[in-house]
Amino acid sequence: MIAPAIVFELLIHVIPMAVGIWMSFLKLTQFYIANWGAAPFVGLGNYQIALNFNGAQGQALLSSFVVTCGYTILVVGIAWALGMAAAVALQKTFRGRAIFRTMFLIPYAVPVFAGIITWKFMFQQNTGVINQILGALHLIDPNNPPFWLIGNNAFAAMVIVAIWKLWPFAFLMLMAGLQTINEDLYEAASSTARNPSGNGATSPCPALAR
Repeated sequence: MIAPAIVFELLIHVIPMAVGIWMSFLKLTQFYIANWGAAPFVGLGNYQIALNFNGAQGQALLSSFVVTCGYTILVVGIAWALGMAAAVALQKTFRGRAIFRTMFLIPYAVPVFAGIITWKFMFQQNTGVINQILGALHLIDPNNPPFWLIGNNAFAAMVIVAIWKLWPFAFLMLMAGLQTINEDLYEAASSTARNPSGNGATSPCPALAR
């Protein structure tokens, strides 16, 4: 039953990856685009050029690496911090909790294509709601709104959209994990917080008492 999945995995991921690795050892130029298999073998020559940070290719690679690290740290860190905060806030039962849970999961449920198109309209320079809100708050010059989809601001726009898409998943996972914690542990922690010295108090959780 798993044979079709293995075949598709080989065709879609493993084989193209192997071909890409092999192509990295070839000296591909515009003369070999139509027949890349005939390109001469250069071994690690392409990697030497890419890792030479004094050259243009090396500087571009280093810049891409720094941007990727910054993007990963910001998106993962902020998304999971927001997910944890939302999961803790909705851990206790209160009126309207189900509504908040549904609202928080909307970005996760919205198809990626629809979400990206919506954000693209929101980030438009002259007609986007982002610049209109920032202009109303006097955070930008309404007569010269910034570009969000090109230039240096594109990084911030990508981070915002990625966080919006990822944090509901973090919220869902963390909320599911918090719900597996026994209520006795919460009661024991609450009792300890009220009486840190433990004088005259007994732990409601036998496991903690041991």
